[in-house]
Amino acid sequence: MQTSDTGRIQPIFKDGKYANRTPVVKVNNWTAFKSGLMNKTQTKPKEPLSFDSVIISKAFPENDSSLHITWLGHSSFLMQMDGVRILLDPVFSDNVSPVPLFGIRRFQKESPVNAEILPFIDVVFISHSHYDHLNRQTIHELKDKVGFFFTPPGVGDILRGWGIDPSKVREYEWWQEGVIKGLSGSALRFACTPAYHFSGRSPFDWNETLWASWVFMGATQRVYYSGDTGYDLHFKQIGHHYGPFDLVIMENGQYNVHWPSSHITPEDGVKAHLELKGKYLLPMHWATFSLSSHTWQEPGERISKEAAAKGVKLLTPRVGQTLSIGKEEPKTEAWWKTFEP
Repeated sequence: MQTSDTGRIQPIFKDGKYANRTPVVKVNNWTAFKSGLMNKTQTKPKEPLSFDSVIISKAFPENDSSLHITWLGHSSFLMQMDGVRILLDPVFSDNVSPVPLFGIRRFQKESPVNAEILPFIDVVFISHSHYDHLNRQTIHELKDKVGFFFTPPGVGDILRGWGIDPSKVREYEWWQEGVIKGLSGSALRFACTPAYHFSGRSPFDWNETLWASWVFMGATQRVYYSGDTGYDLHFKQIGHHYGPFDLVIMENGQYNVHWPSSHITPEDGVKAHLELKGKYLLPMHWATFSLSSHTWQEPGERISKEAAAKGVKLLTPRVGQTLSIGKEEPKTEAWWKTFEP
């Protein structure tokens, strides 16, 4: 990434590859593999975690212009904002691996929702190409129930290659804005914004597609969705150009000492939330799939402690729970404490 004349971080694209302004610290794969083998922490719950089955009438209430957000686990969300129905990084599969037989399995027995019970979705937003954010099975199940798929550059080619109607796929550069008009007739502004990460679905397409975060700008409320990201200058810039935010949805898990710059720590997530000028902080990317060596409950514990220390309003919904933001003070609990480590 480079900084433009306007001070906004821009992606670097050279020889068919994208790169970060500050290079991601390279992972020593062998060292990381050995560390994982020797890891004795409880990275997955001993028994499948319970979840709330999604109630569609709560997730997508009719004739309601306020903000409703439903966590589907990991980084997947249903969101209705100004009457527009949105899916963020949807993954309904119980496995997020290119080799399903040996893959990374969901902590819950199943997803709290499936494509069959969903109503028409106005738009799906994808943050990047990794398997735990872009799931081929889920996209295939959704393709006839979705108006549009919005992605960063290059990711749209993957969707078109999977048979998605090209007229439904649109790609957005960082800082590019757009408007989506929902089936309800209402409209919502959004912007593709920077992240600090990497991409690839095989050893042969490393960083050929861009990664991104997303900003949603309603008539009275604003939402930031981080995608996967490390900590960098982009939070201050997004907060300056688009903040304050009523809700910040921030990555909060699968961090590791072996990849310090591509996934944010809970403490830096709180710091980023403050730079974004957020009101409520909702952590994601945890309690669903184990991709690192920390205990499965650690991200919830660490971000709760840091948010309390910094006076940040933290929301920790159960998987499948719908929260309404704005009408009244949303309430959640430290649900992970009721399970054995």
